[in-house]
Amino acid sequence: MEQNTANKTSKSTAKKADSTAIRFDKAFMKQVSKLVDKANKKQFGRKVKPKNILVNLLNLADDNLIENVIKKVQEDSLTSKDHDALFLKENLSKFQGTKEEFDEKMRQLMASFLSQNPA
Repeated sequence: MEQNTANKTSKSTAKKADSTAIRFDKAFMKQVSKLVDKANKKQFGRKVKPKNILVNLLNLADDNLIENVIKKVQEDSLTSKDHDALFLKENLSKFQGTKEEFDEKMRQLMASFLSQNPA
């Protein structure tokens, strides 16, 4: 007896994902839970879900608010080295000299500051 494996077709049931999971920290989820609890203190209607609050919050936010939030998040993501690089980029054009001369002047000013304010 021959087994007919060539005629078998494998059905792939590919599901289209309508949503994705996002991980939030506990403090954020606590804030969202408070909002959901407050929204559900009503006499009629279905339960309010966290998704409804977040979607409506984003829909009601104007472009100016969203831009301010994006700027704040971008600033919060900067490291100390990033701040140093931005400071250098902004102020190097005002300084009459090379980057090395600027660095030397910064070291002199820092040494002067530290000698006046010993820790």
